[in-house]
Amino acid sequence: MLSQDFIRQHPDLVRDGLRKRGVSAPLDDVLARAEQRGGLITRCDALRAKARREEERLRDALREASPEMRKQLAAPIHAVQNEIRQLEIEISNLESDLHLLLLQFPNLPHASVPEGSGQQDNVEIRRWGEPVAFVQPPAPHWQLGEQLKIIDFERGVKIAGTRFYVMRGLGARLERALLNFMLDVHTIEHNYLEMLPPFLVKRSAMLGTGQLPKFEDDAYLCAEDDLFLNPTAEVPITNLHRDEILEPGTLPLRYAAATVAFRREAGSAGRDTRGLTRVHQFNKVELVQLVEPEHSYEALEGVVADVENILQRLVLPYRVLLTCAGDLGFSAAKTYDLEVWMPGQQRFVEVSSISNCEAFQARRASIKFRPANGAHAEYVHTLNGSGLAVGRTLAAILENYQQADGSIVVPPILRPYMGVATIEGA
Repeated sequence: MLSQDFIRQHPDLVRDGLRKRGVSAPLDDVLARAEQRGGLITRCDALRAKARREEERLRDALREASPEMRKQLAAPIHAVQNEIRQLEIEISNLESDLHLLLLQFPNLPHASVPEGSGQQDNVEIRRWGEPVAFVQPPAPHWQLGEQLKIIDFERGVKIAGTRFYVMRGLGARLERALLNFMLDVHTIEHNYLEMLPPFLVKRSAMLGTGQLPKFEDDAYLCAEDDLFLNPTAEVPITNLHRDEILEPGTLPLRYAAATVAFRREAGSAGRDTRGLTRVHQFNKVELVQLVEPEHSYEALEGVVADVENILQRLVLPYRVLLTCAGDLGFSAAKTYDLEVWMPGQQRFVEVSSISNCEAFQARRASIKFRPANGAHAEYVHTLNGSGLAVGRTLAAILENYQQADGSIVVPPILRPYMGVATIEGA
């Protein structure tokens, strides 16, 4: 979240950031309540000083007076103390209101983020790889998966409803191979620590990373326990250090986690209804870093390089986009999207979104660190990114490596994990 002090000191900067994002937030309400809170604190401090002066002035008289006289002498002091207690209650109520209001503010875009209203305004930074020149018109992955009997959409719907699917045979093995390959590269070569967190998280964890309150409709809730199914491993991994102050020398922290992600996709009716692009359950390898603020933008470029390395080893053509302000995620200050080329659909599809959230999540989750110079504890900066979304990467492999006879050539880097060089059905 944004700090109340920052909003009070820089209201025009906050207002401009909201404008760039194309969203509204209760800025005027926060400013009014913050001013009211400041006035109450000033009154309260003045009354405390008055009570101390009265106690000091009457100290000797109170010590020597009879019980009845002591009661009379102390009455004005008690009246002031009662007033202080009432003001403290008002201040506490205002602070609760302010906290709820502040939770509605998205992060502000970094100065390097371009303006724009949506995906169409994202800026292409670079491309890698050349699309395959197919002799025959390339088929989409859902058609290939069904023909090879490695993806069963019909039975997925039978079991769980729309936007669910079943992987079969070599399709299931390919999914497992991708997970293992990605984790091996990120942990052995890119120096991330592998984690396997719970798949259920508390409401406080969802609040900490910014999924709540804004995106509660997109989350799966186990109401009886008030626990949410992870929408992304970013949530449990970032919250590993909630309410902690990390000691000097601890940072940076680099985590990689392969988990199942669950999303209701409440606002996606009619979008990408076929295939593996937009489903309710999918495997994903997530990368999370906690770093000192002065290193966070260097770390962001590093995460992008780590994810690009996976796509390059799979030899999948892709492009890197700098996300415009209007397309930023709620918690992000700056984001790069990596989109892979899908020849069967003749379009690029996002397989990773990599963000620097600066101190936004750390402030919500109260994650701080002690600088080595002994200064006061500061909020860490948090970064996260998919490394990669497995289902979409698998779909890209099917479409880019398809052959004229309908078989799929397994990317060379995955053959040790697969034990086969081609997928010809099951």
